[in-house]
Amino acid sequence: MGSWLGRVAARYRMSVAQLCDAHGLELDINTSRAGWLVLPLMPDSIISQLARLARLDEGRLHEIQTPIGWAAVTRRTQTYCAHCLFVNPVDVAAPRWKRVWLDPEVTCCEVHGKPLVSINSSTLRRCKNFDQTLSVVGRLELARSRYASR
Repeated sequence: MGSWLGRVAARYRMSVAQLCDAHGLELDINTSRAGWLVLPLMPDSIISQLARLARLDEGRLHEIQTPIGWAAVTRRTQTYCAHCLFVNPVDVAAPRWKRVWLDPEVTCCEVHGKPLVSINSSTLRRCKNFDQTLSVVGRLELARSRYASR
């Protein structure tokens, strides 16, 4: 859910906090170390409000919520697969943070079979929307590739 909300905010060139304020969404986007990226389970009233605003089916928004056990874990790092993050096979113009990466038990990419990469949750927390998240992760991946080529 956080990834989706972050993409919506980025689309309108605002932060997730600004998006929430502009539409009266009473979301606590600072409950996790990773900020809005890892949101707790939302009440039905918020899901209904988001569905109306985005003209989406409420059921779809319920499906993308972070499971309660995953959001409750206060992880110092979040994991991701760089290839999957930047290349969404469903829509190459819409990168996303996969829900499965929030599962504390998952350590490898289910598509590529490679270990997931870690990023500090506090680094993600400073990102205002998903475009900033992609920028930060992109710089991190560039630095990793330069280091690996030495």
